[in-house]
Amino acid sequence: MERNKIYNLYLELLKKYGDPVKYWPQWCAKRKSLKLKEEIALEAILVQRTSWRNAEIASKNLKKGNLLSINALAKIDDFKKLVSLVKPAGFYNTKPRRLLGFSQFIQKDYGSWQNFCQEDLETVREKLLSCYGIGPETADTILLYATEKPTFVIDEYTKRFVKARNLASEFSYDFLKNFFEENLPKNVRLFQDFHALIIIDQKGGKYSSMGMI
Repeated sequence: MERNKIYNLYLELLKKYGDPVKYWPQWCAKRKSLKLKEEIALEAILVQRTSWRNAEIASKNLKKGNLLSINALAKIDDFKKLVSLVKPAGFYNTKPRRLLGFSQFIQKDYGSWQNFCQEDLETVREKLLSCYGIGPETADTILLYATEKPTFVIDEYTKRFVKARNLASEFSYDFLKNFFEENLPKNVRLFQDFHALIIIDQKGGKYSSMGMI
C-alpha cells in the first residue's frame, strides 16, 4: 500500500467531516493542560467496554469526590468508596482496581503525572502494558491523547474501516498499528484526528465518543 494513499484517505475524511473536535469535544486534542490530560488518561480506563455516557458519569463522581487525579487515587484507602463512585462505568471491581493500579504505577515509577508524560514512547508503552487491565488499545489511547505521543490507536472502528476499504488482509492489533504508522507522517495531531475521523465515519457521521477501548 502506497504511503500517499493512506494519507489521502485521511484527507478524504477530513474534507467530508471537518475538524473532528466538533464531534467529540471531551476528547479533543485542545485539552492542553496537564490536569485535563491526566483526566483523559483516567477516563480512558473508565470507558473500557462501555459508552462514553456511562464513563462520564463515573468521571463526574470521581471529580465530586476529589478523586479524579492520579495522586488522589494512588493514596485512597477506602476501596469501597472508589467502587461506588466508578460503578456507573460497569465492571464494578476490575475498573477500580485498574484505576488504582495505574495511579500507583505512575506514583511509584515516576513520582508525578508530569514525569510520566516526559518518558520516551517505547519505554512508557512497554511499562503501561504491564499494568493490570491496560491492553494495547487503552495504552495507545492514553499515550496519544493524554501524553501526545505519536502512537496510532486501533479499535473495532478502525478494523471495520480497514475491512470496508480493503486496505489489508490481516487485522491483528500490532499489524494494523504498524500499517498506519508506516504509511502516515509521524504526527501526533494527524494520528489523533485520523483516529477520530475513522470512528465518525464508521458511525455514519454522527456524534462520536470514546468507547470499547
